[in-house]
Amino acid sequence: MTDVGPTNSRSFQLLRRSPILVGFLVATCGVVALWCWPKEGNDQKLPRTVTAQEYELACEAYQLKYGRAGDRMDILSWLAEWFLSKNRLSSAVECFAAIPTSDPKYGRMARYQQGRTLLGLHQAIKAEQQLREVIALEEESATIEPRFLIDARQRLRHILEVELRFEERHRLLRGVILRREEDPFEAVIGCFPSLLRWNGLDAVRWLEEFRAASDSSPVLEIAMGRYLTGQGKVAQARPILATVFSDHPANLTARSAYIACLLEAGEFDDAEKLIEESPPRTDDDPWLLLLQRGSHGMRKRNYREAAESFKQVLLQDETCIEAWQGLAQAARMLNDKSSQNQGLKMATWLARIQNHLGKTIQDSSNPNSFLDVAELCEEINLNRARAVMIRCARRLNPTMDRVRAATERFDRQQSGGDQSLKDDSP
Repeated sequence: MTDVGPTNSRSFQLLRRSPILVGFLVATCGVVALWCWPKEGNDQKLPRTVTAQEYELACEAYQLKYGRAGDRMDILSWLAEWFLSKNRLSSAVECFAAIPTSDPKYGRMARYQQGRTLLGLHQAIKAEQQLREVIALEEESATIEPRFLIDARQRLRHILEVELRFEERHRLLRGVILRREEDPFEAVIGCFPSLLRWNGLDAVRWLEEFRAASDSSPVLEIAMGRYLTGQGKVAQARPILATVFSDHPANLTARSAYIACLLEAGEFDDAEKLIEESPPRTDDDPWLLLLQRGSHGMRKRNYREAAESFKQVLLQDETCIEAWQGLAQAARMLNDKSSQNQGLKMATWLARIQNHLGKTIQDSSNPNSFLDVAELCEEINLNRARAVMIRCARRLNPTMDRVRAATERFDRQQSGGDQSLKDDSP
């Protein structure tokens, strides 16, 4: 895609400046066009916003640049890149979409470029489909430059963050971290997915643009309802979430968002009823619903169910302060001193870690900010997070004395038989 695009569009510039030349080429490029003109059949028609003349001129421009006639995929790729250079994004999307994923030369880059351009148009739902497709293919068998896969993951992560889909973002980043491909920001939010604020003004602005550019989507409506609830705008959030829950009663994310809104509005009876009518707890429950189940269990004095709900959150996100606090409360009522003490200790130390995370984001070039977090992680045996924090510090300054000491200490614990560290290393 980028290897054949009209980077300087000289041919097109020349054609626009010379009407006589345009007439000559239109009259004489038939021979070239015979080689690249789309065949009969619906799958061979020109993209809707591409004119026959634009296609012919692209054929001629390709011929002038490469000394050979381009085939259909060559010309579609050329046109897509040219439309991008002219900010005709919708036309570029149509050209990318006309290139099948199976095309060995252009297919995967077409999916990446299509997803990226759709996101530029704020069409997040469609963009996500394209980005997920190319990510899955590239992770199975890489064919394009690694930087494009990295960029595709970051754009998908952005979509998931704006839409408050933290469980899916966590799965995405867990894979990135396992492959040791994370940047500092990804390391922090991948290791501590629920310790950073999510309802900033920039995220709301992005979501509003997603909604304006897309057909109605439950994903976008749920996110808007959650943002409004988090901002205390319950009167605006409630009709949005009531509608999406009514339209999608089996959607547990819609259910949990609506429950949160009802609780914020003081409608406790309605909220309790929705929790009690929820399907049996499963491993796929949204984190928010699991926390609501836990809190409901505490209110109903079903402390064992409450404890199990909080534990299920922690199986997916071991850094969730709310879950550790809830587990400590449930354990106290169950006279489980060990679990109670662990819950209190984890909640206390995670609060301290939360206070340090801002430095790792604001001062991401300083190894000390990551090592501070790593040392706190050691106190509560968050060993995988600790390993990732040390790894970030090593990338920044591998010869720094404190970095060396942290790495050596970690390695000694591994060689000393600490089984919790066997699968990790900085």
